Amino acid sequence: MARLRLEPTREAAILEELAQHLDDCYAESLAGGVTPAEAERRTRAVLSGNELLERELRRVERQVAPEPVVPRTNRRMKMIVDLRQDLRYGARMLLKNPGVSAVIALTLALGIGANAALFSVVNGVLLNPLPFPQPERLVSLHQRMPNVAAGSVSYPNYLDWQKENQTFSAMAVSRQSSFALVGAGEAERVRGRRCTANLFSALGVKPALGRDFAPGEDERGAAPVVIISAELWQRRFGASPDTPGKSLTVDDRDYTIVGVLPANFTLYRGTDVYVPMGQWNNNGLQNRSAGLELQGVGRLKPGATLAQAQADLDGVRRRLAEAYPEANRGVGATKVAPLVALRCE
Repeated sequence: MARLRLEPTREAAILEELAQHLDDCYAESLAGGVTPAEAERRTRAVLSGNELLERELRRVERQVAPEPVVPRTNRRMKMIVDLRQDLRYGARMLLKNPGVSAVIALTLALGIGANAALFSVVNGVLLNPLPFPQPERLVSLHQRMPNVAAGSVSYPNYLDWQKENQTFSAMAVSRQSSFALVGAGEAERVRGRRCTANLFSALGVKPALGRDFAPGEDERGAAPVVIISAELWQRRFGASPDTPGKSLTVDDRDYTIVGVLPANFTLYRGTDVYVPMGQWNNNGLQNRSAGLELQGVGRLKPGATLAQAQADLDGVRRRLAEAYPEANRGVGATKVAPLVALRCE
């Protein structure tokens, strides 16, 4: 057909008709009781006269009138008709080879799913950066342990990192937790986070209502206070502006609400309650060898790089390994990474 020099769409239409014609011939031969091999031979014989076929096609093409110019108002209808024809043709081809069609469908599904997942990460990491001041200076902090590349940070080590580092303007740690809430509505279990008092100030986040945790409110013996998410504020308190100062019972203990986070704070998605670390009655906090799933965040000083911060904390780690050899046995180099990695929790 190449010598006919047809338009691609016209050539494709002819090929589709020929293919359908050959399918019909093959089916008719089988219905006549011949073997599949004989049916295939008869079908192929239909195309044996190449020159005759070309001559007939050329004659027919001369008689085909050129397609009229489609008015703009009818183009949409033509597009729908063409799409319907394409879908019928595609369905016919898929039904011919169900096994191959299933593999193709599965491959497409996996490809679409992988691309959707990849785009969600790229969108969150690159196209939609963290809504914090100077987000490029925010990093996540981890301890490397045997067989764990990014392990949790022990609380005593965190306190020493905070005191001895030279490249961070702020550091904080927190851990995911679960709390039972009572009061201001039905009892429910919500996702929460235990954190040091400086978590939000390190991130550069200011409560939309009320205040941040004050220094010392994460120490043992401090008054129980809590910061809640905007979603919980709307759900349980009807977005009342006088919510700060009200009481919320968390795990059978009354906490005073001191602040409400802005609605665009999504670093820890689905987290509704933030409680200072000092309210956690866990002796493991004083154990240097216990990680307790604490995750660290830090804000680099202006001009400090990831490599400098990594080297800085590695130096602190080596000094701690010498000072506390038993507790820090097996603790490897610290891992400093851009904070965007935490958004996939």
